Amino acid sequence: MTSRQCDPLRRGRHPIRLPFSLAPWAAAGYLGGYLLVGTVLFAVCLSLLLLAVATSVSWLGVPVLVGVASIIHGCAQVERLRAGLVGWRIPNAYRPVRGSGILAQARSRWTDPSTMRDCTYLILLYPLLLILDLVALVLWIAGVAGVALPLWYWSIPGEHGVQLGYFPDDGPATGIKVDDLPTALLTAAGFAVLCVFLAHLVVAAARLHRAVATMLLRPPVDPLADAKRMLTEPGPLRPDPLHPDAFRPNALQLGPLRLDK
Repeated sequence: MTSRQCDPLRRGRHPIRLPFSLAPWAAAGYLGGYLLVGTVLFAVCLSLLLLAVATSVSWLGVPVLVGVASIIHGCAQVERLRAGLVGWRIPNAYRPVRGSGILAQARSRWTDPSTMRDCTYLILLYPLLLILDLVALVLWIAGVAGVALPLWYWSIPGEHGVQLGYFPDDGPATGIKVDDLPTALLTAAGFAVLCVFLAHLVVAAARLHRAVATMLLRPPVDPLADAKRMLTEPGPLRPDPLHPDAFRPNALQLGPLRLDK
């Protein structure tokens, strides 16, 4: 991963200064990009996956599976590169193809856990991530538009101005009608306070989306990695260079004394 200094979404920012920093705008750009790019990737991957399933009953399905897997890997790489726009690096690692021939390629790609994780992120989680990004982005844009209300309230056609609330033709109205500059300034002040919370919301949504992408698009973590490393690293006994078949304890450093035996 990249350093915290290069991450515009890093934690630890002052809660009041966060709305005036680059963080909410970087988060909004990251979430807004997914609404377009993620939708295109979802449509491409789902269509190709359905094509692979439809052709799997014939010999044509094998080369189609190879091509679909390659395209899905490329779509996942697009999402990894998008994370780089907010200062985050997601590495990729796919299993090398073992054996020769198109059957070996299809088997290697579709038995690779990374391919399944790519499909999970690009297809299965798309609706949930889309709702998360859309809600957070719409709320943030609405808050920013409310702060800028004195600049554009007068441009609304008609004599009603900007109506925030419920204003039926017949019956009591509930809300604020912004049709003059003092009301617009007071309303903008209220939205400015609201934007402090909305900035934290949009940044939190971007962090959550990025965490999901990192968890699924990075190389799978081996749960036995620590145990394997302990077995391969030198232990408390080291070979004696004069007697290769004999072992003696490693040197222990105890304060100012050094014991070799």
